Amino acid sequence: MHAGKLLLLSTALWGLMACQSTSSDGLEELKAQYDFAVADASQITKVVISDKQPSTVVLERVGDRWVVGEGQWPVRQDAIEVLLQTLSKVTLKHFVQESAVEQVNQRMEVYGRWVEVYAGDQLIKKYTVGTETPDMLGTYYKMAGSDLPFAVYIQGFNGYLTTRFFTEENLWRDRTIFGLAPEDIKAVEMVLPAIPADGWMITRQNLKEGTLAEPATDAESWSLVGGEFESLPVGNSLELMTVVGSLETLKYEGAIVSSDNIWEKKDSIFSATPAFELYVHTVDNDILKTRAFWKRPDRSQLDAEGVPHQWDPDRFYAELPDGRMVLIQRYGWRNLLKSRWDFAEQQ
Repeated sequence: MHAGKLLLLSTALWGLMACQSTSSDGLEELKAQYDFAVADASQITKVVISDKQPSTVVLERVGDRWVVGEGQWPVRQDAIEVLLQTLSKVTLKHFVQESAVEQVNQRMEVYGRWVEVYAGDQLIKKYTVGTETPDMLGTYYKMAGSDLPFAVYIQGFNGYLTTRFFTEENLWRDRTIFGLAPEDIKAVEMVLPAIPADGWMITRQNLKEGTLAEPATDAESWSLVGGEFESLPVGNSLELMTVVGSLETLKYEGAIVSSDNIWEKKDSIFSATPAFELYVHTVDNDILKTRAFWKRPDRSQLDAEGVPHQWDPDRFYAELPDGRMVLIQRYGWRNLLKSRWDFAEQQ
């Protein structure tokens, strides 16, 4: 083959390769703009979520557990599992039509949640989570530094993802109220302001020596005492152990935050006479107090005769030991909502 023909063929091949390279680079650049998923969720050590209020929540993995806020409060297991699944499973649903890009970006600027994902000290993902797509089956995401939003989804999930990225610290916190094992507890006291005589105290203090009975997991170590700390007979000592044991896993139903309608009535509710007060005396000589207050019923809550209840039969408002306002369920507190006569020895 003549040298001229070789030169011409070589030039053509280089030109073709250059075109393919440019096309490939452009495609990779586009893919990078919708590569929102973290392939391995186990490498994630911190997630920061912010909104325009402004409100920011910082979730961090410390050892084998997730915590939130400066107090490093334990995070709700269900919430963090859903978030990590979202961070790792989100995938492209479709591109956004050019005519809709400006409107989608404007809504993101107002209603978006800014998300930063870290692996150790390295920021590995940074993007905005926007509002839902018109069919309610996708969510608009936009990578930091990009002008283009994309519609994304999680395969097998019909819905949008924005609600998984909330910025209220209280909503992330684990709902366990005390988390105290029996050996951490000295006494449990229930005060019933409307009927003081029905209140009770369960203690493992030796009333004569002032020491603590051991082991704490032995039902016989706990006793029911009266107002003068006199020992009272009980029908079944296991019922006392049930009360004490329930404090390790006792939870509230949900936090009440400033965006809730009832929040503005918080002070007036907390100034009312409580339905009951629970005091947990710890071995460290702390006294943890939870107060519960009557809650107005929903319109649909009727008694057996079709008459509206005066008070919600299922829930109370409550003030936790740290001052937060929450909802608690009567069912979840069933082991504690007793009078002293419920423990009494049957004659």
